[in-house]
Amino acid sequence: MVSHTMTTTHGPIDVHVHLSGNGKGGMDCWHRQRWIMKPFLWAGARDIGLKCGFADSGFDRMYLDQLLHWLSTSSLEAAVLLAEDWVRDDRGAVRKDLTDFFISNDKVFTAVKRSAKLLAGVSIHPARPDAVDELERCAAAGAVLLKLLPCVQNVDCNLSKYKPFWIKLADLGLPLLAHTGGEFFVRSCRNDLKSPGCLRLPLECGVTVIAAHCSTRALPWDGDYFEEFLQMRKDFQNFYGDLAALSHITHLKSLERLREEPERLLHGTDYPVVTAVFPSWLKGWIDRETMQHLRGIHNPLEKKIQLTKALGFPERVFTDLWGLLPRAPQLASLTNL
Repeated sequence: MVSHTMTTTHGPIDVHVHLSGNGKGGMDCWHRQRWIMKPFLWAGARDIGLKCGFADSGFDRMYLDQLLHWLSTSSLEAAVLLAEDWVRDDRGAVRKDLTDFFISNDKVFTAVKRSAKLLAGVSIHPARPDAVDELERCAAAGAVLLKLLPCVQNVDCNLSKYKPFWIKLADLGLPLLAHTGGEFFVRSCRNDLKSPGCLRLPLECGVTVIAAHCSTRALPWDGDYFEEFLQMRKDFQNFYGDLAALSHITHLKSLERLREEPERLLHGTDYPVVTAVFPSWLKGWIDRETMQHLRGIHNPLEKKIQLTKALGFPERVFTDLWGLLPRAPQLASLTNL
């Protein structure tokens, strides 16, 4: 098993930043335009400062350019840029009919070459016939973690046939960032896989698992898996959560508990998801002056950092990820900046 050699002497790192695209600019990606999501996509584009919509032919280029601008003007030392594999059946065949969003691993590797602050987070469905080979290829190319959305991509991580894949992931020292809890922006094909309980086999195989969103609700009627997350965090020392997107009304109850018990939590934005400031003021966690200051921060990456600090989360939330990542070419270059 690869040992983690990174220290926590680095600055803030964001574990959860999405590369996005519609494929119209020649990028190896694909996006399904669902009518119900159009107002939310428009709001997201506006929040990150884009002058175009998600359907624009120049969106792919402008999205990455804008992300690089926000990253370079933020206090982040690095951000993990995420791919997203196709939805697949249990034999590994692509189910494009069930897929809303796809970003290839190679396009993430191409994108991270634009900045030493970007690190590659790859996505590999373990049912792929070439899953282990692709994992080894990506690790050799400098990937720092694996990202999956079990409920979206149809990945039952507890299936015994995936055990060799998880053992290889642990041997390579790559963490697994797995979506847990409610999902809003893309369709879920397996609601039973929103539970963090579907991540037990990777944990038992020695994988460091990061439960994205700490298994919280995205919508008021979502199933509630937060208590299960808290229990699993007690049961497994290699189990973490990220704070990506946790700022909205539906997250207040969970956020209150996480502020009281901030063990093994990692900073993330879920960029380009909008960060909400008003709910924290409504709860009395920040005063009006702080709310107005946060609302005046135009950089969405920086806004989430400053909100998290204002909520009293400890500094280790921003830096502990460094100790979980393998030493990769990109990471080595960061130490020499």
